[in-house]
Amino acid sequence: MRVTRLLVYVAAAALALFYVYPIANMVFEGFDIDLSSIYAPGFRLIGGVPYYSGGITPSLTYYMDMFRVQGFQRLITNSLVIGTVSALIATVLALLSSYQLTFGSRFLGRNMDYLMLVMRSAPPFVYLLPFLIIAVNVGLWDTQAGLTLAYTSLNIPLAYLLVRSLLRDFPKELVEVAELMGAPATAVLRRVILPLALPGLAVIWTFLFVVTWNEFLLASILTGPDARTVSVGVWAGVGEQIGTFRTVEFEAQAAAGTIAMIVPLLITLYLRRRLARLFSLRV
Repeated sequence: MRVTRLLVYVAAAALALFYVYPIANMVFEGFDIDLSSIYAPGFRLIGGVPYYSGGITPSLTYYMDMFRVQGFQRLITNSLVIGTVSALIATVLALLSSYQLTFGSRFLGRNMDYLMLVMRSAPPFVYLLPFLIIAVNVGLWDTQAGLTLAYTSLNIPLAYLLVRSLLRDFPKELVEVAELMGAPATAVLRRVILPLALPGLAVIWTFLFVVTWNEFLLASILTGPDARTVSVGVWAGVGEQIGTFRTVEFEAQAAAGTIAMIVPLLITLYLRRRLARLFSLRV
């Protein structure tokens, strides 16, 4: 038993190191700390030119530069605007539809659950070509509005399933009493459902925001230099290097990646328990 447990711990540690090392390397590279000096110190020949491998010279220069570069500021602004608006629209539409299907037509609601689950399970490649054709034809390619609409349609199935899971735990007696007293559906939703469900809706909106912030495929196809998001911008090269043939500084790119990672990481760590409960979808 001890040998088996030891092997499990070793395997878990190796797996954790496998996932943590790239992130740690990116963070340290942003501080101009090259971890390769630990396991491969010395000189390397790249194209016949001697190149020093490794070095520990801690500095905040690259992180400070990211907040002064206009290109990176534009990436952050695009991600904030697109993520905020698309997540908000998807959450509101999911609330309106889930309310009627949860407290109204139960049979139709169950069928809609399966439909939304199938839509959410479809890979993004299925939607990529239609989104691209529509965006180009209506003039929404490389615009915040076009990418916001694409993310909204992509997030609605997930938002619906999460809101449905939230409303299933809602005390139905309160809704029935309000309806017996003659309150219209809008009043029940505004004065009964919304005050109690607001914390859960805030968690759902935050999760959708993180999903949109991290999305890469749609943003890489539906945007150019104007509406590009931070996930695509960090991959392409940050700052004024975007759209040019200038050499990318990997330390600056690592700093940009670390800054872009902080927002979703902190949100996920803070809301992990609430998210685990919301994802208990009883479809």
